Amino acid sequence: MRMKNNSQQISLSNLPLAPRACAEFAEELQTIVSAKGLAACFRPVADLAAGGIFGHLASVHVRLEHLPWSFPRLLEVARHLNALPALVEANFAAIAHGFMNSQAQGKLLLQLPRGVIESLGERCADILVRSLRSAELPLDHVIAVHHGELGMDELAASNVGKAVAALQGAGLSIAGDSFSCSRSKPQHWSTRVPDYVLTDEEIFADPDLSLHHYKQYLAKLQQDLGSGLRIIAMGVGSLAALKVLQGTGGGLAVGDFIGKPFGVPTRALSVAAHKAIVEAGCEDRGVCRTSTNYVLEKLLIKIPPVEQNTLTDEVFARFEREPEQRAIAVVREGAPIGLISRYDMLDNMARPFRHEIYGRKQCTRFMDAEPLIVKVQTPLLELSELLANAHPRHLISGFIIIDDGAYLGMGSVQDLVREITSMQIEAAKYANPLTQLPGNVPINEHIDHLLATQEHAAICYCDLDNFKPLNDVYGYVTGDEVIRLTARILSDICDPELDFLGHVGGDDFVLVLRSKDWQSRCERALKVFGEEILSFFSHDDIERGGYLTENRKGKVEFHGLTTLSIGAMEVIPGLFSNHLAVA
Repeated sequence: MRMKNNSQQISLSNLPLAPRACAEFAEELQTIVSAKGLAACFRPVADLAAGGIFGHLASVHVRLEHLPWSFPRLLEVARHLNALPALVEANFAAIAHGFMNSQAQGKLLLQLPRGVIESLGERCADILVRSLRSAELPLDHVIAVHHGELGMDELAASNVGKAVAALQGAGLSIAGDSFSCSRSKPQHWSTRVPDYVLTDEEIFADPDLSLHHYKQYLAKLQQDLGSGLRIIAMGVGSLAALKVLQGTGGGLAVGDFIGKPFGVPTRALSVAAHKAIVEAGCEDRGVCRTSTNYVLEKLLIKIPPVEQNTLTDEVFARFEREPEQRAIAVVREGAPIGLISRYDMLDNMARPFRHEIYGRKQCTRFMDAEPLIVKVQTPLLELSELLANAHPRHLISGFIIIDDGAYLGMGSVQDLVREITSMQIEAAKYANPLTQLPGNVPINEHIDHLLATQEHAAICYCDLDNFKPLNDVYGYVTGDEVIRLTARILSDICDPELDFLGHVGGDDFVLVLRSKDWQSRCERALKVFGEEILSFFSHDDIERGGYLTENRKGKVEFHGLTTLSIGAMEVIPGLFSNHLAVA
């Protein structure tokens, strides 16, 4: 579009909605609806009590090829063109099929477009149920999320009540705004209370929000809607907001801090949210062991196994009831002995007379007796190498996770790849460009986590002596090589399972050593550095034990050869409150 008054850009997202103007866009609207021009996006919802993903909050957006259209704008145009049902059905279909095709875990929290249920009433409910059944998505897996509208008339309020009744009657749950929400009206829920209550997003945007204020808010909800409410906290965008929620005993939470929207449902919360939830769970149980906070604990999918004597027809029926399950583990006395792939079983049982022949026999007939089994303690690097060399069938079905030989659950290769990518991106943000080691932010976070979990460790500050003169005499290229040498030596003495190495900057490094033999490790680093640093100096400088440089006043000074010094301090649990106190 052309510029108006050389200042305001006109696009389809800000045109006035005159009926004639809308008619001009009827063809574009039809194209978007018929060509599947809507794409779903999913945001994870955390279950703070269980410590995992409860489900995914879903909405739609217009695909890039149809920009500058926005979905709210499409809704306005569709209303003027009496094409609202077709657009709503395309909306629901994009979400339902996107959720099913990704084999997502947990509930689908499907957001009803604003104003649609008020306009269409029961017809909206019929369209949603039809779309879910078309995608073969169980209705009891779905929560219809309805955001209230301000200033509804009697007809709109009646439509909402009828649609809610129809949806609940079909087996769906309902999540709705509370009375305290600025967009909601009491008549929404005058006859039916929602199964879940949404908080107002503005609550957690308040920087002064405290546990006391939030408890007052919850008390108001209970006064309005009764006790025993299931709360979904919207707009949780910070650790502080999450801490407030945790102070009330949990609930469900969604927001940027919990996880950002993705085109496919993720199986993992954000790194920061997962860490905070796990730590809170440890505190509730009176334990908090950093040594067992493994990546597989985060990616664990708790899929109930079947016993070896389970009948084939029972497993087949379970796959039909649970379309998101790719595989089911087979156990004997709690220990896994095999894995049944959804695709293998359905393919075999679809052939003639297979139910009659195998249906009443043990499911082990269809079991992979050599599944990929990994311990929950498996380090990320070892796990990545294991999967890289695994048989392709394992990449589809996933892997079994155990602890002390006992079955814990399943893991997905896609989740692992997503987690590795996320960790790499996060590490790259703060990595030192010269050594690629973690910088100040992850160093401080690691120390704070160590203190919070009350782990015994030695924190060591490593510094190069006479490093600046080395740069002056031999040049900065040599100086960079010496820093890389230092990083390699310090890294070599670390146990990757227990220890941590960070690069503050320049020639300063920080070691956090939980290895019991930390002192001998430091002594080994000093010895190796003393041997390898000599290759950077000339024979004459080595003979002299140093080199001569001019200071800023033009006077000649003697400097000894560059050496490594390590200052170490044992951190006793409870002695320090944070990394600043340690420093």
